[in-house]
Amino acid sequence: MTPPPAASLITPHAGTPVLNEAMVFLAERAVFLVPLVLVVLWVAPGVDRPIPVLEAALAGLGITTHDGKQKSVFVFATIVVALAISYGMGTLHSHPAPYAAGYETLLAGPPENSFPSQHTTVMFAFAWPLASLQDRWRAVVVGVAVAALVGYSRVYVGVHYPVDIAGGIAASVLGFGAVYAAQPLVTAFADRCIRVEARLLGVVFGGR
Repeated sequence: MTPPPAASLITPHAGTPVLNEAMVFLAERAVFLVPLVLVVLWVAPGVDRPIPVLEAALAGLGITTHDGKQKSVFVFATIVVALAISYGMGTLHSHPAPYAAGYETLLAGPPENSFPSQHTTVMFAFAWPLASLQDRWRAVVVGVAVAALVGYSRVYVGVHYPVDIAGGIAASVLGFGAVYAAQPLVTAFADRCIRVEARLLGVVFGGR
């Protein structure tokens, strides 16, 4: 069953090419920032020299690379759990995306269940733990604002309904809550990953 759309959002959007391009970029590409940030957080604390450009960019978002490896694992675990919850929600309820329901949209794709929005789940599951770990208001504002923009863009381009975004946010909150409750276990897992990495690097570079 198709939920009632927000007619003011799901429209042809004629006459605003710059805004359309920006929304398409946010809807499709912004999610790739997540693995990039996680890799930088993991790598930066272990390098001999700082990475000024990348670290300055993260600092502008209110993110520091201090304890970056632990942060990276915590955020990654939150995303994985949130996505698992999101997929579970999708098995309980489903409806076609706007482009499959006959609306004229900016983007289209194969027929699939659009509830909930996986992109929104990932972006908010990325924002909540970073905000809590950083203890900086800038990280909270920037992280949530970017995630919200991605969620809005997914509706704007016609691949999701507002209810799909709400579902993605709910999945991210549940995922964050579960991982936060298991924080000691996640920290122990992160420490184990760090030790394994140190051993592998020792084997590879130890003789040099």
